[in-house]
Amino acid sequence: MTSDEFPHSWMARIVELAKVIGALSVIASAGLAVYAWTFGPVGRFFAKVDKIVVDIAQLQQDVARANGEDRVIRQPDGMSYIREPVTQGEMVTMMLTIGRTRLGQACRLTDWVPIFVDGTNIPLPGRRAYPNRSLQQLGEGLETRRIEMIPPEELMPGRVTVYLALSYACLSQGGEKPVPDRTDVLAYMLLPGA
Repeated sequence: MTSDEFPHSWMARIVELAKVIGALSVIASAGLAVYAWTFGPVGRFFAKVDKIVVDIAQLQQDVARANGEDRVIRQPDGMSYIREPVTQGEMVTMMLTIGRTRLGQACRLTDWVPIFVDGTNIPLPGRRAYPNRSLQQLGEGLETRRIEMIPPEELMPGRVTVYLALSYACLSQGGEKPVPDRTDVLAYMLLPGA
């Protein structure tokens, strides 16, 4: 009612009754919409959409893992190698072609150790040729790095494999967290020393 007086004519009373019914229908429609949104078919539809979003996110993670995107580095096949010939007692030079993945963009290299395996099939850690040299961080895209290492003295002549065990500090929501990674295995022939 728009005034303090009660309408005296039937027509005015019908208009006022229509206003009340209109207000009640708006309230009932809003209540029905809330019900349909949470419990009804609309709610079930959005529950299905939420499940599809979660499934797609899981699928993206699985594809990234299959493509190596869950690693810090990527290493194209066949582009890295060991400079040969290598004789016992000499340094080993690795020509490493490497790049960062999307995950690796927020990471910095903190340490690396060469791991050598000879015919005894026992992993042996080597050393960096220049341990006091600062660790160079990777930029955008692929880069070829010359890595010089001192192999362990116990290595037997013959076929030897080597890879680098890498330690990264990656930014995450709670600060930096350590993330291990490694390069692909490279093989070379170790010749007997003189």
